[in-house]
Amino acid sequence: VRPRSVTPWVSLFSPRVRRLCHYVVNLRYFEMCILVVIAMSSIALAAEDPVQADTPRNNVLKYLDYIFTGVFTFEMVIKMIDLGLLLHPGSYFRDLWNILDFIVVSGALVAFAFSGSKGKDINTIKSLRVLRVLRPLKTIKRLPKLKAVFDCVVNSLKNVLNILIVYMLFMFIFAVIAVQLFKGRFFFCTDESKELEKDCRGEFLDYEKGNVEAKPREWRKYDFHYDNVLWALLTLFTVSTGEGWPTVLKHSVDATYEDQGPSPGYRMEMSIFYVVYFVVFPFFFVNIFVALIIITFQEQGDKVMSECSLEKNERACIDFTIGAKPLTRFMPQNKQAFQYKMWKFVVSPPFEYFIMTMIALNTVVLMMKFHGAPEIYESMLKHLNIVFTALFSLECILKIIAFGVLNYLKDAWNVFDFVTVLGSITDIVVTEIIVSSTEGRARKHGGGSLLA
Repeated sequence: VRPRSVTPWVSLFSPRVRRLCHYVVNLRYFEMCILVVIAMSSIALAAEDPVQADTPRNNVLKYLDYIFTGVFTFEMVIKMIDLGLLLHPGSYFRDLWNILDFIVVSGALVAFAFSGSKGKDINTIKSLRVLRVLRPLKTIKRLPKLKAVFDCVVNSLKNVLNILIVYMLFMFIFAVIAVQLFKGRFFFCTDESKELEKDCRGEFLDYEKGNVEAKPREWRKYDFHYDNVLWALLTLFTVSTGEGWPTVLKHSVDATYEDQGPSPGYRMEMSIFYVVYFVVFPFFFVNIFVALIIITFQEQGDKVMSECSLEKNERACIDFTIGAKPLTRFMPQNKQAFQYKMWKFVVSPPFEYFIMTMIALNTVVLMMKFHGAPEIYESMLKHLNIVFTALFSLECILKIIAFGVLNYLKDAWNVFDFVTVLGSITDIVVTEIIVSSTEGRARKHGGGSLLA
């Protein structure tokens, strides 16, 4: 594929140079190399020490940043030569992702150019290095699945805006209700025995960690409160995040009257307000946002495939047919052999039902453990565990005989069963060794002192 034609007065490079750049850009591993450099650059950004800028590690990372910026500059230049700049369709600056690359690379180059200078304005210019954090976004364009998700999020913003307006209206309604219920009631005295501001004076003795200390009484307000609509919106938003909301709930339940201290559990019915709020916001609205993004993603996928002559169900059937793999089942050829008889036994329904029953009983036994159980009870559970382990081990042995080692290990579930049984056997053996070793040392040292 030749590079797009550009009028002679637009292109500053010969066709041979542009063909060479086009060849480099379309190399098989070119994009893969750029992705590797982006990943390494992101790791280097995360490894920088933000506190001590002159550490040896930061000096090494600075030189690595020079190399990364050089690679990105080389990529940008050859793409500009290949695609052209602006004046024709398909040019470099007509793609938003290319504009993002240009901003990131240009910011890094300008910051490097003034890295050795001093002054307030120069420091402002050097702060353009912050644009390096946008480098990971360069991977979105190069990976089609990431780009599809990003386009889905961008396209969802149009519909999300309408839902966001409804969200803010409901939040405002709840904020007004909260102000009416809790305004002026989130005050407290550092001395919990005082409920009124006029009594919250002087000092009190604080018995903390066994130490007695005299502290002044102070009349304060909780960090989150509902004294006005703005603070109510902030408090409700904090509650909706799920972080710290039990503290706000406790303050609301303990609230008594305006300008009066709290009383534990004074109005338990106020918890209904938070129950309703959680149902409306964290449950209802969050699920609406998620459902909207999912629907947009599906519509975008259908739009991409709309040019295909087949319907959606037909395409799904074709994809399933292409990716389907035939199911295979091992069966010994010689029906008179012992292996065939063993195979017929392990695949029979009674054997499978027996194993399922043993699994259920084993699960029940595992659930019967509790703290402080009698020694006889613990011994019974231990012996039952040994019995179940022996039965499952016998199942593995019979299946290995019936299927053969290679055919047995081809099934992932068989491998899982084998690893589980092997782990159970190892646990039992190690436990018995530890117990035997402990009892032997106890008898050697006289028993009582060691056991104590």
